[in-house]
Amino acid sequence: MTRNSTIAVVAGALGALLLVAALRQSMLGVMVGAMLSPLPLVMVTFGLGSAFLPLAVVAGAVTVTVVTGSIPLATVFLAVDAAPVALLSRLNLAAMAAAGRPLAGLVLGRTVCWLVLVAGAAMVAGLAMMAAGPDGIEATLRQQIDKVLAAVPVTAPATGGETTTAATPRSIDLAAARTEMVKAVAGLLPGLAAWDWCLRAILSAGLAQLMLTRMNLALWPTPAYRGFEAPQWYFALFGVTAMAAAVLKDDAGFIAGNAAAILSLPLVLQGLAVVHSAARLVKYRLVWLATFYVLALATADLSAVLLVGLGVMDQFLQIRGRYLAPRTGGE
Repeated sequence: MTRNSTIAVVAGALGALLLVAALRQSMLGVMVGAMLSPLPLVMVTFGLGSAFLPLAVVAGAVTVTVVTGSIPLATVFLAVDAAPVALLSRLNLAAMAAAGRPLAGLVLGRTVCWLVLVAGAAMVAGLAMMAAGPDGIEATLRQQIDKVLAAVPVTAPATGGETTTAATPRSIDLAAARTEMVKAVAGLLPGLAAWDWCLRAILSAGLAQLMLTRMNLALWPTPAYRGFEAPQWYFALFGVTAMAAAVLKDDAGFIAGNAAAILSLPLVLQGLAVVHSAARLVKYRLVWLATFYVLALATADLSAVLLVGLGVMDQFLQIRGRYLAPRTGGE
């Protein structure tokens, strides 16, 4: 076995262990594996080449099977880690065609859009085939979530530091809060799951490229992230889906709403590209960006809507090209 093959096998096994740690809710899994278990596979792809990805994937699947004794969990590894990384590996072909130049923002946008479309198609197919009850898909999801949460005992402190499961005002309040949370989560749970599937791979890709570049092991230059741009046809697709979500009712409306939620991801990224382009023109850029991300995370729902709107405005008004072009002598 060659040196690169050995590295690919070790990386695949490491990624699998991170995912297993996340599934078992260990401290390492929650802190790292939950979002970055695809990272070792991406580093193999961007550091050694796409030809070594299958070897890393097989090593990861075998590792999951051996460690957990479960073939279905190996399938989970293939679905949630290997599949999105395989889709992003097409960036290697685009980088080769770019002949040493950084990938253009439109190439990045097109790749992310295809990743999102695969996630959206899988989500829609899963919802369409779901055995829903008489009240529809959303009500069925709400019932399933409620059953999972109801299995967790609600305890309240008693006199002398003991605990009791008896009904108390506190436990009643927690039950009411749980009901409200279930209603809020069930409405967009499929879309959020698809978001997570895509976002884990995208974050891992960005971090992998950064680490490989710092170690002088990257196969290609860092892409122009601030130039990220979704293709025009994608905006039309998102508009049609959003209108369908607003017009349709019941299960059709639920599916369309979740489809619009996952399709909004590239538009959010384009909005973020506009923000980063604007940050280049101000002093204390890192401070402004840190403040922006703190506020964005604190108001995630509103921020996502605003970033989608900013991405759409940039597409049709060319905000970056007209108003945020680099200054003479700038970076």
